[in-house]
Amino acid sequence: MDQNSPQPRRTPALDSLRALAPGAELIKIRANPHNWSQAELLAAYTWPEYQGERLVPFGNSNPDDSNHTALTIGEFLGRYRYLPVVHLLQASDSTYTFLVELACPAWELAGSDHE
Repeated sequence: MDQNSPQPRRTPALDSLRALAPGAELIKIRANPHNWSQAELLAAYTWPEYQGERLVPFGNSNPDDSNHTALTIGEFLGRYRYLPVVHLLQASDSTYTFLVELACPAWELAGSDHE
């Protein structure tokens, strides 16, 4: 495996989200804070080549089974929304939007390499 390719985060809690967008390295999700199971997958991304560049859209982020997706996201947020890889992007009375890192960016791995 290439040393600079993003590595999956070693958190089993993220496995259910990885299944919603296989191959994505980040996902953007939105949910009702009063009922986490009212949720949706907004977008899927891969990391850009260099830190500071825009995220790269990844494939189709509209899953076939929206009910399964909502329940999966709701269960994740109900239990794991405080993980350090879950970032609150926007909050209102009716919705919270999060960005979840499913894999490490390549520059994070390169920064830890002391060759």
